[in-house]
Amino acid sequence: MHRNLAVLTVFLAALCHSEPTPGQANIPGAATRGDAVLEANGPSTSNKTEDNSKSQDVSKKANAEAKRLYKLGVKYGRGGLFKQAAELFQKAIEINPNYVDAHYGLGLANFDQGRWEDAIRSFENAVRINPKDKEARAKLDEAYVLAGRSTKPAGRSEEETTAANPLSRTPSSDTRPKNDTAAGAPVSLNVSTGSRPNNSRSASTARNDLTLVYHIGIGDVLDVRLGDEPATQSTLFTVTPSGLLEHPILAQPLQVSGLTVDEAKVRLEADLKRRAVNDNPRVLVGVREYLSHAIIVSGLVKEPGTKLLRREAIPLYVVIADAQPAPEAGRVTLIRHETGDAVVVDLSKPAEMNLLVRSGDVITVHANPKQFFYVGGEVKAPGEIQFRPGLTLTQAILAAGGLSRESKVAHVAREGENRFLASTRYKLKDINAGKLADPLIQPGDRITVEH
Repeated sequence: MHRNLAVLTVFLAALCHSEPTPGQANIPGAATRGDAVLEANGPSTSNKTEDNSKSQDVSKKANAEAKRLYKLGVKYGRGGLFKQAAELFQKAIEINPNYVDAHYGLGLANFDQGRWEDAIRSFENAVRINPKDKEARAKLDEAYVLAGRSTKPAGRSEEETTAANPLSRTPSSDTRPKNDTAAGAPVSLNVSTGSRPNNSRSASTARNDLTLVYHIGIGDVLDVRLGDEPATQSTLFTVTPSGLLEHPILAQPLQVSGLTVDEAKVRLEADLKRRAVNDNPRVLVGVREYLSHAIIVSGLVKEPGTKLLRREAIPLYVVIADAQPAPEAGRVTLIRHETGDAVVVDLSKPAEMNLLVRSGDVITVHANPKQFFYVGGEVKAPGEIQFRPGLTLTQAILAAGGLSRESKVAHVAREGENRFLASTRYKLKDINAGKLADPLIQPGDRITVEH
């Protein structure tokens, strides 16, 4: 269970290009040419091949290790743990300096921490290794804008610069790393299920994937910028309790609650055109602080409390991994905000852990209830014995004190779906000789040892 949770940890735990909503901080993972890659707000037009991520001077074994670190970094990024993801990408680069996807991933990890200059260096390295990488070029342009540089990256044509998407997902003029916190909440969770993304909102909408979309809500702090030049006044605006954006350039407040940042951008540009403020406006919109989508986690976890989401929904495994479950944790009760329904999930079953969590949901982590099995017959201490996962038949007999005398057969009676018992006979001699697999015991089993 804990191995699964580690992979699920946000930076412990998928994996082709996806389409997140622009303006959102995210580093999800997926498979691209057999490799996992991070998601960012750039056009999905990379022309890289797998050979671009390899160096002839890197051994096959070293290259495999670099890929392993990269894919683990992607999984950490999917959970929003950008600092840990950056460390893993950096290690992959140290092993294989020409691993272009690792440079791109490191750039995104730094980008999502507001480390614009570090992100610029990483994206520049990716472009240097593969000059045809349009995703890295687009993100490089974006990082230049957010870093406040007045000049575009060297070697860029005016056409390429104009085509680049400058949307800010976590806008900030501060190049220092930020804690992944907001408004006193332990962590602002972020996840997606794709790989290197593009900005095609129509494709994302077609999939209706809640893990790729964030709708602006009341209390969110937006970063709104007009044009590419550094702002001389604050660009941060809090969405009002009525869901409005009050920007001085607007004739009247704009309703933004329920919109994606891309939709808010389009409406702002349309308003400026309509009022002839600017014939060709270029608006940058991003979410600076995600404060409207919250969940509550409690119970057997190291980090309980309010968690802030950066998507409309995220998998349960990301929430649990971030909260760090206690060793005795075994199951989760999820209470849906919208319906009030309660869902019980077994932490040891990965398929159940993919359940999506949405804003307002309440998650409580519990210990598994005690379960038992029963042993009788030719054993020294017959009776009821507490069950633990992974227990085999011979171990169960030893837990009952061992054989009271030489015995040859054990019968395991198990209740079926029809609630009738079905008995299976095992020859202990064959199990001990390795001729027969030692069967696993399940809760409620009745074991009878016969001479």
